[in-house]
Amino acid sequence: MAFSDVLGQKRAIDILRKDLDSGNLYGGYLFTGPAGVGKKLVALNFAKAINCQRKKVDCCDDCSSCRRMNKMNHPNLRLISPERGSLRIEQIRDLKTEVGCKIYEGKKKIWILDESDKLTPEASNSLLKILEEPPHNLVIILITHLPALLPATVVSRCKIIEFSPLKKTDLHNLLLKNNTPSELIPLVSELAQGSIGEALKLVKEEEIFQEREKIFNILTGKASSLEEVFDLCENWSNKENSYFQTFLNIILYFLRDILLLKLDPACSLINVDKKQEMLNLKDNYSFRCLCEGIEVLKKVRHLLISNVSPRLTFEWMWMRLLFKNP
Repeated sequence: MAFSDVLGQKRAIDILRKDLDSGNLYGGYLFTGPAGVGKKLVALNFAKAINCQRKKVDCCDDCSSCRRMNKMNHPNLRLISPERGSLRIEQIRDLKTEVGCKIYEGKKKIWILDESDKLTPEASNSLLKILEEPPHNLVIILITHLPALLPATVVSRCKIIEFSPLKKTDLHNLLLKNNTPSELIPLVSELAQGSIGEALKLVKEEEIFQEREKIFNILTGKASSLEEVFDLCENWSNKENSYFQTFLNIILYFLRDILLLKLDPACSLINVDKKQEMLNLKDNYSFRCLCEGIEVLKKVRHLLISNVSPRLTFEWMWMRLLFKNP
C-alpha cells in the first residue's frame, strides 16, 4: 500500500511528501489525531518511502526494500508497542544499542513507537536524549491519540503531524467494499466517529447490534419487564468506557431520528433499517420528551466522567427516559 491508497489524510501526507521531496527529514515526528484513522499505516508508508529504491515521495511497494518492510523484516525498521501496558526503558535501551551501527541497506533507520503516550518517565527521558541530537541516519516516529500525556520536552523536539477523522463519504465507501449491509452503513459511520478502525471493529461486533435490539425494544415498549432493563444496566456496568459511549450514541441516534421524523417523515435517518418502526411510534413522543431525553444523555456522560457508579447511572437514565409524560 502506498500513500495514494490511504483514505482521508491528504493534508498530513502532503506535509510528509514535501519533506521527502526536499530531503530535509526531521529526526523526530509526532503523529497525533483520533484513534483508528490511519496514523500507523501512514507511518509505515513513510518508512517505506524514505528507504524506497525507486521513488522519492512515495513507496513503490515492489522494490526489495518495500517488500521487506511490508513483511516487517527490514533491518532499518523497528515497530515498538507497549509491553504490559507501557513502553518501557528496556525497549528504548534495546533500540539505542543500534544507533551507532552502520546502515548496510537503505537510507535511514526508522523507529515507530506506537501508543507513545504510554512511555514510562524513565523511557521518555532515555528517548529525549536521542531526540535532542538525533543521528543523521535515524527518524523516530511517535504515534498517539493522547499527545497531552507526552512530556512537553519530547513533543517540542518533534515535528507534529495532525491526522483528522475521516469524512463520512470515505467511511461509507470503505464499508461498502467490506460488504457491510447497506442499511447499517449510516449507523456504523456515525458510531465510528470518523475512525476506520472503529468502523471495521463495529461491523464485526455482533454484541453491539444485539444490544441495539434490546435498546430499541425498551424504547419502543417491547421489553417484557423492568427486570430486563435492570439486567441491561448490570451488563453495561461491566463494560469498558468505549462501550458506554457506543450504547449512549445508539440511544441518542434513536431520539434524533424520531425528532426528525416528527418534523419531516422524508428526512434522512441514521437508523435506516428501523424507519417504518419509528414512523409508527413517532406520535408517542412529544418534542419536549425527546429534547429532555437528549439532555438526560448529556447528564449521563457527565456522571460517568465524574466516576459515579455506572450501574446506578444507567438505572437513573432508563427511569428518566421511560417514565416521562409524552
